[in-house]
Amino acid sequence: MEFSLKNTMSHSAECLRKAVPLMVKYGIAVTPANYALWYSYVSGKHPKLNQKLDSALKTYGTCPPALSRDLFEEFLSDKDLELFDSVVEEISSVVESVESNVGQTLDSAIDFSEVLSSCNQELDGFSKEDAAGKDILAVVTKLSEESKSMQQTAERFQQQLRAAYQEISNLRSELKESKKAASKDALTGLNNRKSFDEDIELLCSGHHSILKLYLTFVDIDNFKKFNDDFGHQKGDMVLKVVADRLRKHADQLNAAYRFGGEEFCILSQFQDKKTALNYLEKIRVDIEKLVLKDNKSGKSLRGISASFGLAEYDGESCEMFIERADQALYRAKEAGRNCIIVV
Repeated sequence: MEFSLKNTMSHSAECLRKAVPLMVKYGIAVTPANYALWYSYVSGKHPKLNQKLDSALKTYGTCPPALSRDLFEEFLSDKDLELFDSVVEEISSVVESVESNVGQTLDSAIDFSEVLSSCNQELDGFSKEDAAGKDILAVVTKLSEESKSMQQTAERFQQQLRAAYQEISNLRSELKESKKAASKDALTGLNNRKSFDEDIELLCSGHHSILKLYLTFVDIDNFKKFNDDFGHQKGDMVLKVVADRLRKHADQLNAAYRFGGEEFCILSQFQDKKTALNYLEKIRVDIEKLVLKDNKSGKSLRGISASFGLAEYDGESCEMFIERADQALYRAKEAGRNCIIVV
């Protein structure tokens, strides 16, 4: 007997099934957001999304976490997520239904096997000289063996369905939670600390790109004085304009985050350290041009600058990678601020 979901699964379910092997192939973390993104990819619903993902795969051999997040926010609306969630629920319903049917089939197979075993015993009592009896006995024996095989197949399939159902249920719960968790900092609009923690973990645990990974901490110089001298509203304004400069230079391989307080960070991928330094120098100069002004008079109140600490990933733990970049930032402050230090 053959068990198949081919006639019961919808096109959406088929797309969902195809998404995971692609994610594994390209080293994409199987998170709810990524699952939804790659589900959309295999469905072909957003051609421009597919073009951008294909371009990233061709260039980097994977899709960097920062780009995944940007594509998720660009192409997947709330309606898309509702559709994805409904597909997951549909599959869960189908799996429950099929599991129930398999359970009934399994019970029937057991009953049939018992009947055949009983017939087998009765025929075995016939005269050994009865050729017809021997022939019938052989047929029933064969049927009994096939019944046991069918029973074992049904049991294995039922176990697989249970595992699939559990996985889908977990995915549905995680997807709902991911909708609630914001990925952006409310004040600056940059990626928040939660996004940074997720992205650096993914990049350090499986860095598939041919490019080198860098982490830079950026700290606004003497930020406390802005708050003390001009108030917290002006301090917030400084945070926003610096964040705008970081956003201006961000792209799919250079993701900027608000780490906390007046401290920002950038996860970057470059060919070499020299290219990374040139990139950061452009940002440093851009920030140095900023001036805090009085809203009413337009008078310049104070110039803005920032210190940079850069570290290149060498295969250590995320914690050590972060610690080295933080040490570089500390040295940049000790060196007089408004400069870039590499460790």
